[in-house]
Amino acid sequence: MSATEDPRRPVSSGTGAPPPRRSGGAPPAAAGSAGTAPAPSRLPPAAEPEADVAAPASRRSRRTSPAAKTPKSGRAAKPASRRPPIWLRVVAWVVAVPLGLAMVGIPARKAGYLGSQKLLDIVIGRDSSRYVPLVVIVVLWALVTAILVQVIVEGGGWLLRRRRSRRGDAVSA
Repeated sequence: MSATEDPRRPVSSGTGAPPPRRSGGAPPAAAGSAGTAPAPSRLPPAAEPEADVAAPASRRSRRTSPAAKTPKSGRAAKPASRRPPIWLRVVAWVVAVPLGLAMVGIPARKAGYLGSQKLLDIVIGRDSSRYVPLVVIVVLWALVTAILVQVIVEGGGWLLRRRRSRRGDAVSA
C-alpha cells in the first residue's frame, strides 16, 4: 500500500461498476468480454433497490381510479374542493392588510412607541438603531395580517361549506 492511498477506501476489482438495472427483460450483458462476470454488488441482495417492484406501481398510478371517471352525462366529475375560492382569498388580503396596520399602529401610537418624534428620528438619525421601532412595527403588522388572513379564509371557507351543505339538504328534501 502506498502512502497516497486511503486505507478506508474500498478495494476495486478493476472491472468497473456494473451497468444499471433495467425494469424488465433479460439481464444486460457484462461490460467486459463475454467470459468475464460482472463485478459483485457491494450491497446485500435484500438492500438492493428493486426496479421491477416499482415499475408496476408507477404504471398503476397513471391509471384513473373508478371515482375519477366521467359520469354518463359526459361531463367530468368535479371533486368536492375544500380549498376556498380565489375571490375569498383576495378579499381576505384586501381586508387584512389595512386592518392589521390599524390593529398594530393605533395601540403603538397611543402607547408612544410610534410618535412623530420617533418617525422624525428614523428619517434624520445617523445610527442603525433608529430603525428598530420601524422594524418592530412592520414585523407585528405582518404577523397580525397573516393571522387575520388565515382566520378570514378558514372562517369564510367554513361558512361557504356550511351554506353549500344546507342548500344540498334543502334541495334533496
